[in-house]
Amino acid sequence: MGSIRDWLLKKLEPKPFRGSVPGKELLEAAQELQIRELAFHCCVNLIANAVGKCEFQTYRNGESVQADEYWLWNFEPNSNQNSTVFLHQLIYKLLSQNEALVLSQAQSGRETLVVADDFERPMTYPDRPNEYRDVRVGEVTYSKSFYEQDVLHFRLQHSNTKKVVDRVYDAYQRLMVAAIKQYTWSSGRHMKVHVDQIQQGGEDFLSRYTEMIQTNVKPFFDGDNAILPEFDGYHYENLGGNPDTQRSTRDIRAMVDDIFSFTANAFGIPPVLLLGNVAGTKDALLRWLTTGIDPLCDQLQEEIVRKRYGREEWKRGNYLRIDTSTMIHFDMFANAANIEKLIGSGAYSINDVRIAAGQSRIEEPWADQHWLTLNIGMIEAAARAAEAKKGGTNETKTNVGAAANR
Repeated sequence: MGSIRDWLLKKLEPKPFRGSVPGKELLEAAQELQIRELAFHCCVNLIANAVGKCEFQTYRNGESVQADEYWLWNFEPNSNQNSTVFLHQLIYKLLSQNEALVLSQAQSGRETLVVADDFERPMTYPDRPNEYRDVRVGEVTYSKSFYEQDVLHFRLQHSNTKKVVDRVYDAYQRLMVAAIKQYTWSSGRHMKVHVDQIQQGGEDFLSRYTEMIQTNVKPFFDGDNAILPEFDGYHYENLGGNPDTQRSTRDIRAMVDDIFSFTANAFGIPPVLLLGNVAGTKDALLRWLTTGIDPLCDQLQEEIVRKRYGREEWKRGNYLRIDTSTMIHFDMFANAANIEKLIGSGAYSINDVRIAAGQSRIEEPWADQHWLTLNIGMIEAAARAAEAKKGGTNETKTNVGAAANR
């Protein structure tokens, strides 16, 4: 006997549509869908581009190393994808389906990572690992099951935000249809024709009137240059609408911007970044990196560390870290004063700053040393220097020099 879950799924399965849909309605539905999909894909590309620009740093015994794991996440996760394409696919799955499954496989004697295109959502039990069945990657569907400890399972939120956004759009779309119809009517010409009774009483009036509309009036409206002949018994009266004085499309554009705005808000993106506005971009970018990208990267690295490293390896200092500081464009000339302070304060070496700026390392010992300018030191040394200046004793000066060298 099947489970209750299988029975419910069968009952809720949508029935096939047996009728036909007019081509015009299909075209209108496709055009309306394009606005929604455009807003969604803009959000996906923005987030994926940001994550793709991050560096996946790997550590061994607490020291940064660039070995196989580094190559896997930053350059080539598998033979068919580079890391940027791989991360774009991963982020698309996360935003569109609210979850993504990554499999680890052996290929050509080395480990690879692939994003699953589809899989059966597992039944969740608190006392045993999840089991993933019917996992499909490209054209291949695996007959075996994958357990939780064998995969990287990323979940964006507890509920699928994409479905909520689609429902909001369905309600908002009616306003857009009404606005487009009003704009279309007001931008066209509308005329009323009064026909004398003598014309109405003629033989075959309806067929002759229809022919006159098709051969004379319609070309007049459609053509760039046309003449509307006026016959006895027909009087034309303008009812409104003029392409030369048509309404602005800003009302419709504002509604499209609204769709982009609530889609961006749903995925934690400041709308100003999605709409392409310049004003306030810097502050919005910093807020987005802090509240949107950093938490997403934290979730990615937590799943990677707990599945690919484990607790014992993490305790030994072996782990992966996603560096989100590389997402902001670095201008070395605009930050020259900041670079001097970072190096001169001894907080970072020259190579540390060069790597953060996207430059290559200097393979010299002095580039890895930490430097300290003479005007920075311990407060005790500054106090002793002041006393030495007052007293002028050689002993005090010697102590100050020794403290400055420490």
